[in-house]
Amino acid sequence: MKIKILTVLLLCLWIPVSIDKLLNFELFRNGILRQPFSDTLAYVVVYSLPVLEVLTVVLLLLPKLRLYGFLLSTVLMTAFTVYIGIALAGAWEKLPCGCGSVISGLSWKQHLIFNVFFLLISGYGLYIKNIQRSGAVGGETAEGWPA
Repeated sequence: MKIKILTVLLLCLWIPVSIDKLLNFELFRNGILRQPFSDTLAYVVVYSLPVLEVLTVVLLLLPKLRLYGFLLSTVLMTAFTVYIGIALAGAWEKLPCGCGSVISGLSWKQHLIFNVFFLLISGYGLYIKNIQRSGAVGGETAEGWPA
């Protein structure tokens, strides 16, 4: 039951943000291109991030691949949270937010709290799925083999 709740919470994050990026791609693209990193990295982010977010949704929706959905969600949320932490530490003089949806209305501190919340959900889901996986693998023995 826990894993279903965590999955639904993450889907409530990833579905709207991925749809927003796809429907408002030019706005997303322009926001990323204003970020304080190289154009090469910006274009990698512009074209890979929507794909990774949609992939996260698909993986979370498929029970047999859900572990990988939690893993990808954890990786993405870690990257976003570290980026915001660096920004709040004052690494850049001015930092425009390239975020869409509801997230764009948050302050940087609120955004950090939001990200930490979803990072914890992702990490906890990953932890639970790993326990379930190791329990399923370790709990079964082949016929005729000692337990």
